[in-house]
Amino acid sequence: MHFRLTDEQRRIRDLAAEFADREVAPGAAERDATDTYPRDLFEKLSEMDFMGLCVPGEYGGAGADFLSYVLALEELSRADAGVGVTLAVHTSAGTLPILLYGDEDQKRRWVPPLASGEKVGCFMLTEPGIGSDAGAMEATAERTTERGDGGYRLSGHKQWITNGRVAGTGIVFARVPEVGPTAFIVPMDAPGLSFGKHAKKMGVISATTDDVHLDGVFVPEKDVLGEPGKGLRVALGTLDPGRIGIAAQAVGIAEAAFRHAAAFAAERKTFGKAIGEHQAIAFKLAEMQVEVRAARLLTYEAAWLKDAGERVTEAGARAKLYASGVANRVAYEALQILGGRGYMRDEGPVERLYRDARVTEIYEGTSEIQKLVLSRAILKEHAASLEAPAGVEEERTVVG
Repeated sequence: MHFRLTDEQRRIRDLAAEFADREVAPGAAERDATDTYPRDLFEKLSEMDFMGLCVPGEYGGAGADFLSYVLALEELSRADAGVGVTLAVHTSAGTLPILLYGDEDQKRRWVPPLASGEKVGCFMLTEPGIGSDAGAMEATAERTTERGDGGYRLSGHKQWITNGRVAGTGIVFARVPEVGPTAFIVPMDAPGLSFGKHAKKMGVISATTDDVHLDGVFVPEKDVLGEPGKGLRVALGTLDPGRIGIAAQAVGIAEAAFRHAAAFAAERKTFGKAIGEHQAIAFKLAEMQVEVRAARLLTYEAAWLKDAGERVTEAGARAKLYASGVANRVAYEALQILGGRGYMRDEGPVERLYRDARVTEIYEGTSEIQKLVLSRAILKEHAASLEAPAGVEEERTVVG
């Protein structure tokens, strides 16, 4: 067992860190204040091959492993969590589903423009009446034979879609009567597709979030993703690696908050010494550092398991549950350490980090959903171990 990154992983991490510090961080406060999507940054990320970082070379990507993508995502999120989640949704939710569930023709047609950054991807599952209960979706897909080999007419209202109006390609979920939830690949300029309300969010403001309306949008048979009626399989299979991406975003937020708190504690003096020398603050810093590092290890473990071809439902849930909690706790403590300076929007990024952290416990499955996923797996595992013959050892997942 070892915890060393490869030379290529370090190169990608360092490249992302340098770009985050030079290009992303300087404009983060302005983007947050003006609700501005940084199109120019994503054009530069495209030139760096980051929009298709973990996409195989045969489909136009950089061919890096998933851990490299996680490393880059953490660094970008450290500078601006909105930039981080935009890339995460584009990659994990807008591109990977086609690689995981698409046929060869779909991969050849749809993935290269996403990998190059020519098009941004989005994922349309949430509706006004459904969030965690994805199986209750109300959007419909009516079978039609009016064109060529036939297809479907999609109708419905999708809500809070990250990358919505800046996306070129969307993965849309709708219910086919008497068949069930089905996934479709849809161009975002398709006739009948329109954008509604632009969400005014608490945090990750530089990531655009929009409602999308589907009014009889035609999708040909060849652009059904996976099998009709198997949409939930596509959705849940997409969320597994997606949760690792959100964990990486949370680690980036937590790392940024910790760094600002530690720097302030080393410089700010009260009663004749740095506040970091007072035990109340010193112990906070120690706990914050341990939590950030533990969250990072859980996230890297989940990414490593995905690269090893393992199922990551539980590993992704563990990483997201813990890392999102750490992001919120560390951002809270950082603001507390900085006091009034942390509370003011014009005195640094800690107030923004505090707001950005909150959503990591909500999207890609709430913390309660992660606990449900994990508790069910725990009970299933231990029920099976009770029934196992004497002498059969319980299998455990470890790093290494």
